[in-house]
Amino acid sequence: MFVFLKYALNLPKKLAKPMVTNFTKIAVGLRSDHMHSGTLDAAANLSKVFQCSLHLICFDDNCSVYEQMITEKAKSGSVHFEVERRSNESVKEIVKAAKELEAELLIVPSDKKTQSIVNDMEIPVLSVKDDFNPRPIKKIVMPLHDKPDTRQKIPMGAEIAKHFNAEIFFVVVTGKGNEEQNRLNSYAEQAVDWCEKKFVKAQYEMVVGSKVDEETIKYATKIEADLIIIMNDRDISFFSMQLSEKIIRNSPIPVLTVEPKEIGARTMARL
Repeated sequence: MFVFLKYALNLPKKLAKPMVTNFTKIAVGLRSDHMHSGTLDAAANLSKVFQCSLHLICFDDNCSVYEQMITEKAKSGSVHFEVERRSNESVKEIVKAAKELEAELLIVPSDKKTQSIVNDMEIPVLSVKDDFNPRPIKKIVMPLHDKPDTRQKIPMGAEIAKHFNAEIFFVVVTGKGNEEQNRLNSYAEQAVDWCEKKFVKAQYEMVVGSKVDEETIKYATKIEADLIIIMNDRDISFFSMQLSEKIIRNSPIPVLTVEPKEIGARTMARL
């Protein structure tokens, strides 16, 4: 068993469904503030690779516009869309619709409302900036830092990497202390080893810094990554923004946010 997996026993108690790593139903929440074509393109790419249904949650004011767009996209590629019409446009309505659909992934535009959606969902949430040009996923960045749930995103990342034949790049953000650096270096080596045993290419780079969000975005931008995968961070104070929200808001690269789960020792031993 990996040494760093023992920290799973310190996670908050939470009853949750097992994490799904092979998507069969994807929901897309599109608001009517303006056209979110980049979000829709990213959803279409994932839908084609995972060969799953794509459910477009839209509202009365924008459904007709999006229906024309998805008709064109359906003709140009093998993507099957189903439109879920809603009358009351709100974050709560997007969350409610995704839950009613029993979707395994929710895709939304990246903005100041995204973290609220992430906090209300148990499934992963992919957020996409409007100006991002979606492309096949070839490079996936995952930050590793000194928090107990940091490695729970690895199975999700490995599954996506397999589908896209992509490579995983771990960025290890550490302080200057030798003890912390040695510990995180060990975590990273074990993470790379686990991925390679699952036939997924992986490597890591250690970065000395105090701001995980800034170092993660800087590294992902440097290597021209196509996706960043992070854990939802609920360790917040009244005066500070949570780590996951900082990355979601500031990353020019799509961010997949995974909700931490309570995982027992036997489950972790299989990772």
